Amino acid sequence: MLARESLGSTAIGDGIAIPHARNPIAFPVGRPLVSLCFLQQLISYGALDGKAVHTLFTIVSSTIRSHLGLLSRLSFGLKGTSFSEAVACRASAEELLQTARWVDEQVASSGGEPRGDS
Repeated sequence: MLARESLGSTAIGDGIAIPHARNPIAFPVGRPLVSLCFLQQLISYGALDGKAVHTLFTIVSSTIRSHLGLLSRLSFGLKGTSFSEAVACRASAEELLQTARWVDEQVASSGGEPRGDS
């Protein structure tokens, strides 16, 4: 991940970063996982918008395809949707999961490609 950050920041703006290796690393896990971490202290992450990072997402998956699929869904969900709003206000785990399910439903109903917003 450090090597990837040296190529360019994985901060996507609005205080959020999705640190990942340049080439996704597949781990032998039963199902892909996404972790969400709200940081106690802001980190200067070199974001294009200049904002310090307060929220990190990490992805663990067993295949590169599932890693890229999760990254796509996460990117879609963080662009002006109810999920992005829930993340911004550090909503409860229940609300975050509910809005994440909404993202999955939107992607599934579009045939696998993220579409539209909330």
